[in-house]
Amino acid sequence: MEKEKSSLYGKLPLELLAGFYYEINKNIEKGILSDAMYHEIRLIEQTALKMGISLEYLHDKGSRIIEAEKH
Repeated sequence: MEKEKSSLYGKLPLELLAGFYYEINKNIEKGILSDAMYHEIRLIEQTALKMGISLEYLHDKGSRIIEAEKH
């Protein structure tokens, strides 16, 4: 089952993956989402690393995408 989720994340466009990663992290920090979402974060991180994308880049890109949508 984890392979299915991992490959699903691998099929997402980078912008969607980055935005999803950023939003999940932000909501975990706010306490909105449960700690179970850490599992999803790990799957996204594994996918990004397999794609050669740093987590810092993924987070920064996600924050820019989310902020741009607000304006």
